[in-house]
Amino acid sequence: MGKEKNKRICQPFLVLCEGEDTTQFIIRYLEYLQKNDKLFENFQALDFGGNEELPIFLSDLPNYPGFDIVQTIIILRDAEGSHDDAVKSIINALKKSTFPVPPEPNKIEHKNNLKLAYSLFPSLSTINKNGTLEDLYINNLAENGVKDVLNDIYSFINNLKAKGRIFTWLHKTLLHTYFSVTNDFVSKKIGQATGAGAFNFECNEINMLKDLMKNIAST
Repeated sequence: MGKEKNKRICQPFLVLCEGEDTTQFIIRYLEYLQKNDKLFENFQALDFGGNEELPIFLSDLPNYPGFDIVQTIIILRDAEGSHDDAVKSIINALKKSTFPVPPEPNKIEHKNNLKLAYSLFPSLSTINKNGTLEDLYINNLAENGVKDVLNDIYSFINNLKAKGRIFTWLHKTLLHTYFSVTNDFVSKKIGQATGAGAFNFECNEINMLKDLMKNIAST
């Protein structure tokens, strides 16, 4: 969170993101949307750090330079192993702040001239689904014929698991294994690979996020 501490807010619509990977992913997505819709030039992505840092970040946010122009906030994080627990965590963080507290994902709440919503990867909707940005990402890769590549990766990983190798962050292992076997994305982080065209932005889940951003900016 420290690197964002003195970040100047320069747009009225904020997207608060869990960690650098999500932040860079959203920055690339906003760049993609801005090509066809000037509305998205008014959005700014900020990294709130780890999920445990969200309450502190929300407490500090009104002190950021430029906060007086903020009209809307969207919070994005992974559902991880429990979608319900992730929702409770966000709600608890918001209750400790002065911000609106939506009761469920993708619902917009108003308070003191500010609108706020939150959404969770991988579903980015009201659907209760466990997982992460990486899960969404690997299911919506842009490469033609990617299923055959992924089948080989799954076989490779499963073979290693059968031999006793433990993958603590399997979702990251799968995605970065895919990056490593492509000429265009090898050694790249999520944001860089997204900018290089690895991800299909025209998928159902991401369209749900686009709809949320458009709704919160216009309601």
